[in-house]
Parts: sequence; C-alpha cells; structure tokens
Amino acid sequence: MIPKNEKKLENEFKRCERSKSFVIISKESYIDYVKEAYSDLNSAEEELNKSDKWAIVKAYQGLFLMCNAILVKNLGYYSKDHGCVILGLIKNRIINNETLQKISSILEKRNKLCEKEPFKNFFNEIDDIRILRNKYLYLPETQRKLNESSKDIIDEIKEIIKILNE
Repeated sequence: MIPKNEKKLENEFKRCERSKSFVIISKESYIDYVKEAYSDLNSAEEELNKSDKWAIVKAYQGLFLMCNAILVKNLGYYSKDHGCVILGLIKNRIINNETLQKISSILEKRNKLCEKEPFKNFFNEIDDIRILRNKYLYLPETQRKLNESSKDIIDEIKEIIKILNE
C-alpha cells in the first residue's frame, strides 16, 4: 500500500533501510537490470500460450527489474523488496511528470485511473500489478478473479516498461 502522507512515507522508507532492503551497487550496472527486464517481458509473452500464471509472474518481474534499473541509475542501489522499490522511487521523486503523464494516459485508455494525480495512478498501478502477481503465485486458479485478460495485463506492463526506459 502506498503511504498516504510524507511522515508515513518516511517511516516506511526507514523500515526498508533498517531491513537492509537496499543494496549499493555501481550506477553503470543499471543497463543489466534493463536487459533483464526486457528478457523477462519477452519470456512472459512467450509463456502466454502455455500458462497465464507464469506469464503474469514473469511480466511483473520485468516491471520490478525496470523499477530497480531506475533506482540503480539514479541512486546507485537496488531494492530486494518489492514494496521498497516503490518506496524508493516515491521518496526520491525520480520519475518525472512527463513520464507519469504518459503512463496515466495508458491507464486512462484502459479505464484504470483511480486518482486525478498521475503520481498516485502510476504507483497504485504498480502496487495493483504486484498484488495480482501474488494472487497468481499463491492462490489456486479458482480463487483468482481477473477483470481483464492476461494478454491485456502484459501489454500494459510492456507499455509501462517502454516508457520507463525512455
């Protein structure tokens, strides 16, 4: 869940630091994360004909790696924790308004806007995709409720990754 105010954001970010979720590495290694993100995304697309479950998991992993690539490039660290990578991006205000606006336009086309603020839309969508991935990993098929096809979800992730890499 995205923190609702600056104090909660600061507390959650400090929790990530205390738990050693952030690992310092060379900023130049961001390109390795970008390559892995696209590799996982390609693998997700290939997986679509075999297994929705693994296609979703791989696509989300690509998004997670791209978010880490942004942290590495800008700050010289990556996050081992899926929630902390989002917190790192938010706290450090790394993603600019133009990028957020582009991503909001994707979400608007898919009727997925829940906020008027592009900033909240983007981070809420990443969080929603993470939760969806968790459902696919940890729940039996009968308990997964999807509002859209796996292909649509992967297409959305593909568009977001492309924008984040610009």
